[in-house]
Amino acid sequence: MKKNAEFLGGKIARELARYDAVVITGASSGIGLGFARAILDCGLSLKLCNLSRSFPSELKDRENFLHVPCDLQKDENISEALSKVFEFIGAGTEKPPRVLLINNSGFGAYGEFPAPSVSRLCDMVDLNARAVVRLCGEFSEIIKKGKGSIVNIASTAAFQPCPNLAVYAATKSFVKSFTLGISYEFRRAGCKCLCVCPGPTSSNFFKAAGFDSPPLPSGFGHQPRDVVLAALRALARDDILKVVGFSNSLLALLSRFAPTRVIVYGAGEILRRIRSAAC
Repeated sequence: MKKNAEFLGGKIARELARYDAVVITGASSGIGLGFARAILDCGLSLKLCNLSRSFPSELKDRENFLHVPCDLQKDENISEALSKVFEFIGAGTEKPPRVLLINNSGFGAYGEFPAPSVSRLCDMVDLNARAVVRLCGEFSEIIKKGKGSIVNIASTAAFQPCPNLAVYAATKSFVKSFTLGISYEFRRAGCKCLCVCPGPTSSNFFKAAGFDSPPLPSGFGHQPRDVVLAALRALARDDILKVVGFSNSLLALLSRFAPTRVIVYGAGEILRRIRSAAC
């Protein structure tokens, strides 16, 4: 474990070692899988649970791992899954486990509203926003009792309206505001609560959003591991908000001062050109 801990950074290794269990949504790929890999790199024996529709094949031989098939867009699926998760992590034991909940699942859809369909956009709201609220609420008691933590993955799209990604940006703005709001409440109970806002990341996002191939230049944006390490460092520092990447931090700051009309027009033009270049 020493070599891996040095690779990840001592603070990150110590932060992860605080927990008895980690529950991740969407650990089958992208950023969620990146979190799972970071735990494996540390050589920790903590319990790891994935909530998603797809099984993460990289974790099939890992001990103390549970995959719970779950469509997080549906309340009834979440209810069925949670009973298995709580039993696995030992939620009913006399000494509550210290749990790290990572709400990572989400998707986007590119197009002029209401494309691709009203139904698809409502599914996005259910997964990106409603499921985050549901899981934070369901885990709140055990996290507070065990002095655990919550990490919610938002996006740099949370800082401004995004034409052609209007609903996606709105859901991520919700996640940011919601997470920062409850961070005060959870911290009063001795818990950590962090919102992470990455920029474009190599994942299945663009495919789900309707792009045949990633529309950004090779080398542009983040790798999932970049986001994970930035998130875990921020969690170890007790931050409540982490924007990943220096340029993204500047853009987020700019959005607070530039006129709203300028921000909306600029975002619309950038996204329109990205789409045009990808076609």
